[in-house]
Amino acid sequence: MEIELKYLLNDDLAKERILDDDHLVEIKDPDCDQIINMKAIYYDTADGALRKMHIALRSRYENDRVVVTLKWRGNVFDGLHVRGELNVNADESYIENPCIDVFKESEIYDELREAVGENKLIPIMEMDFVRKEIRVDTGKSINVVSLDEGVIHTAGGDEDILELEIELYSGDKDDMIALGDELAAKYNLTKADKSKFKRGLELFDLV
Repeated sequence: MEIELKYLLNDDLAKERILDDDHLVEIKDPDCDQIINMKAIYYDTADGALRKMHIALRSRYENDRVVVTLKWRGNVFDGLHVRGELNVNADESYIENPCIDVFKESEIYDELREAVGENKLIPIMEMDFVRKEIRVDTGKSINVVSLDEGVIHTAGGDEDILELEIELYSGDKDDMIALGDELAAKYNLTKADKSKFKRGLELFDLV
């Protein structure tokens, strides 16, 4: 299960300052700072079987590592995204030959198999972005705070990515939300109810 807040940044000043916010610096783990180069490819069947089930399937380079991720259903309210999520490490061959069998042991595999059948998975969009990531501990929750900057690429056009995510690692969800509210007020952030994937679908006119 993934629980995270999403915000859009409205100015470059916020981009430059937010991860160096005094409160975040005070509570962050100094050993967990990361800069990750992300290159993601999202897949579906030609008839959109996964989209119809509100499922996103992607492979993503995270620096030199390849991770395959499945996200499904859930709900979104006021910038808070709650949904099922599975991550599996893979090798580069998956990018050219994607399949659902990497999730064979999961609770959702039977649904995937019924929807996809023997149909081929094809790429429907790509994303390139850089993630700057820190981990913070408020005492009530541990959260990963990420600043993403890059581009969504689809056949329907491109769109810039500039957003902040706060993902609950462990602890109190309401405490994570309070941290998000604090940062949103300080840096003029806009709550985002659309994921990067949903924005890409809208560009491609696939919703």
